[in-house]
Amino acid sequence: METLYILELCDTSGEHKPIARFNSSTPFIAVNIGDRFDDTGWDRLDGVGVIASSQLPKRYIVHSIKHLILSDSDKLIIKYCLNLQPFTGPSSPVWG
Repeated sequence: METLYILELCDTSGEHKPIARFNSSTPFIAVNIGDRFDDTGWDRLDGVGVIASSQLPKRYIVHSIKHLILSDSDKLIIKYCLNLQPFTGPSSPVWG
């Protein structure tokens, strides 16, 4: 049975809706509550396109994580939903 991994990112400010989604045939790296998670050029799901870049990232902190395991007729879907809060704190000189 094929496995599909989905990383779905939700911005908890405003309408609290999915803003980006990434699919993979392999698992994503582990993410923890409190981790920084920066938008460095995601194509937004709401049709507004790319609103950030590696030079001007939109910065977030992981607020909470939801895990879903769904079984389709021919594949297993493992979905990670990250709820992200905007982060406006100081930037690390190492990470930006």
